[in-house]
Amino acid sequence: MDEIAAFLRSYPPFDQLPPAAVNLAAERAQIEYFAAGHDVLTYGGAPAEFLYIVRKGMVDFIREQDGEITIFDSLGPGEAFGHPSLIRKRAPIVTVRARTEVLAYLIPADVFHHLHREYPVFASYFAASALHRLEFAVRSRHEAAEPSLFQTYLRDLVMRPVVAIGPNASVGEAARMMRDQNVSCLLVDLPPYGIFNQQSGIITDRDLRNRVLATGLPASTPLREVMTAPVVALPGDALAFEAMLLMLERHIHHLPVTENGLVVGMVTHTDILRRQSNSPLYLPRQLERAQGLDQLRHYGDQVTAAVGALLDAGARVSDIGRVVAVAHDALLQRILRDAERELGPPPAPYAWLVLGSEGRYEQTLRTDQDNALVYADEHPADAPEYFRILAERVVEHLVACGFPRCTGNVMATNPQWRQSMAAWQATFARWIDTPDEEALLRSAIFFDYRQVYGSLDAEAGLRPIIARARGNSIFLTRLARAALRNPAPLTLFRNVALERRGDQRDLIDLKHRGTAMVVDLARIFALEAGRTETSTVARLRSAWPEASISETEAESLVSAFELLSQLRLRHQRAQIERGEAPTNLVVYPDLSPIEQRELKESLQAIARVQRGLATAYHTGRIA
Repeated sequence: MDEIAAFLRSYPPFDQLPPAAVNLAAERAQIEYFAAGHDVLTYGGAPAEFLYIVRKGMVDFIREQDGEITIFDSLGPGEAFGHPSLIRKRAPIVTVRARTEVLAYLIPADVFHHLHREYPVFASYFAASALHRLEFAVRSRHEAAEPSLFQTYLRDLVMRPVVAIGPNASVGEAARMMRDQNVSCLLVDLPPYGIFNQQSGIITDRDLRNRVLATGLPASTPLREVMTAPVVALPGDALAFEAMLLMLERHIHHLPVTENGLVVGMVTHTDILRRQSNSPLYLPRQLERAQGLDQLRHYGDQVTAAVGALLDAGARVSDIGRVVAVAHDALLQRILRDAERELGPPPAPYAWLVLGSEGRYEQTLRTDQDNALVYADEHPADAPEYFRILAERVVEHLVACGFPRCTGNVMATNPQWRQSMAAWQATFARWIDTPDEEALLRSAIFFDYRQVYGSLDAEAGLRPIIARARGNSIFLTRLARAALRNPAPLTLFRNVALERRGDQRDLIDLKHRGTAMVVDLARIFALEAGRTETSTVARLRSAWPEASISETEAESLVSAFELLSQLRLRHQRAQIERGEAPTNLVVYPDLSPIEQRELKESLQAIARVQRGLATAYHTGRIA
C-alpha cells in the first residue's frame, strides 16, 4: 500500500490531496495487468467501474469506423482514464486499448465519487474535457501563490483614513498638513471630502519638491495649480499585485483606495515593498540612481531577480510579461533620453517602436533586439542623419546592457526599418496587398509593434493600415498557411514529437514548437476580427466572437500559452542561475511527469485549433 500511495502522490491531482485521502485511494486500489492489444474500456460498452491509473506501459484512445482506426490520445505512467464514464455513468465514448503490456491501479467507483465530492481540486482535475484540465493547471499554480502579493487585497493595506485638503488651499498649508499628519501625500478634494470623481486630485511631497520648490513658486500658490487630477485609483478588492503593476506602468508612488465611490485610504509603493523583498517596484529607483552606462549594465540582472521572485510567488506569465516590458521600456527610455542629451534635441517628431515579443508584452528574461524608428514626414534635410546616429547609439547601448543585436537585422540601425511615416505606411500597405513570403515574415514581426518613446503618434498613422487586413482574404489565407507550416509537434499516437540536435536527444523547442504557434494563431484571429490588441492572450479573448475560433478553443489556447510560457521561463531562469546562456530547448525526459502531461495536452489543444484553421481557410488548396 505504501508503494501505491507514494506513486499516487507523485502525480496530479493526488499530489494536492491530504495524506488521508491518498491513503484511502491506495488502500482500496486493485492492481491489474493488461496484455498488449487488450481493450480495457470499449466504446459504447459497459460504463467504467474504476478510475484507471497507468503504472507501467501505455494505452491508446481509439475509435474504429469502417475498418479505420483513429487514435485520439495516448497515456503513459501516472495518467488516468475512465473518469468521464464514471462521472456521467454512461458508456465510454472511446475505446481504451493497451498498446504495450500495461500494469494499472484501479480505484473503485465509490472511492472516486467520494474524493470527487469532498475535494474540489480532485473534481476540477477530473473534469471531462482537456480544456478544463488545462485551466485547472493554470489556476492551481496561481492559487499556490505567495500571499504577500496575490492574496492580499488593497483594503488590507490601508492603515489609516485618507487625509484630505481643498483645492484652494495653498501649497504652504499642504506642506504643514503633511508634516502634522506624518503623511507623504494628500487627497485634494472639495467637501464633503472623500467622494471619488474626475475632480479628485492628489498632491505628494515629491510634487512639492519638483513643481513648487524647484520652479520657485511661492508658498501661497493654490493646490489646484500644481496637483495631479484626475487621480488614478483602484478599488479595495483589487490585489496588491495589480497595484504594483499600475504603479510601475504609470510611474506613481501613491494610490487612493476606493470603496463604493468613496476614497477610504491611500496605499504607497512602500506599503507594497514591505510585502516582497525583491519587488519590481525597486527597479525604477535602481534606474534613476544609475550613473552612466557601466551601472546600467547591471539593470538586467536586477530585472532577472525580480522576475524570479514573481515566478516563485506564482505569478501568471502574462503578468510577469508586463513587468518585464515595463522594466525594459524604462531602460530603453533612459537610453533614448541620454542619447538625445548627447546629440541635441531631435530635428523632427519621431517614435521608437519595439517589435515581436517586446511589442506583445511577452519578452522573456534575455532576448535579442527587435526595434524600428518612424519619423515625421515633414522634417529638415539633416533629420535622417540625426536618426541614423541616434539609432546606432541606442542599439549599441542596448547591446552593452545585455540585449544582443537581432540576427535578422530587424533594428532601427537598418535603413529599411528607419523611415518616415509615409514610407512606413506604404510598406505596411504593400505587405497586405502583395503577401509574398517576405511580406508574411515581416508582418508577423512588425504588426506586433508597440510605441515606447517619442512624440510622434505611430498608432494613428499605422494601425489603420493594419486594419485593412481584415477585409483581405488573400492576405489572411496566405498568413494562415504560413502559420500552419509549423504544426504542433505530435506523433501519430498523439505523443510529443522530439528532436535531436548534434549530441543532444529528446529535445523540444518551447518557443518555435510551442509558444510561437499560439502567437501566430492569435495574430491571425485578431487581424480577422479587426482587433488592435497586441498581446497574445488579449487577442484570443477579444477576437473569438468575430473570428473563426470558438470561445472554448480560445480559452484552451490561453491556458496552453500560459503553461508553455511558464515552463520556458522557469527553464531559462534555471539556465541563467547556472551561468548558462538561456535557450528554448528543453530535454523532455528531464521534465516532471506533471510537466510532461501539461506540455502534451497544450500541444494537443494547439493541434485542434490548427486543424480548424486549415479547414476554415482551405489552406491546402492555395499554391
